[in-house]
Amino acid sequence: METRDTTFLVVMVLSSFLLSFEWLRRFEYTPTNPLIILSVMVLVGTLAVMLISINNKLQEFEDKMEAKDRTLKANMESTGVKIEERMNELSSKVDNAICEFNRRKYH
Repeated sequence: METRDTTFLVVMVLSSFLLSFEWLRRFEYTPTNPLIILSVMVLVGTLAVMLISINNKLQEFEDKMEAKDRTLKANMESTGVKIEERMNELSSKVDNAICEFNRRKYH
């Protein structure tokens, strides 16, 4: 995890603690219930970790796609160069054949 992700995780858990604590203080019968506060903190922490995990999976997928894209571009360039070389060879053979044909025809 990056430090940014860790910071967001801590902020989310602390804000859930403060929110649930303040919200429960509004009720007169039991001002604070640690089980509810802990449950809310665990819920929000789990949600944050799940979001970070999804982000990491998407980043891995993006890296794989970029690697495949680079490989494909390199293959296309080498194929283009090979085709160009073959076309030049074929063109020179055709030119030589035409020259030979013209030389035989006119001499």
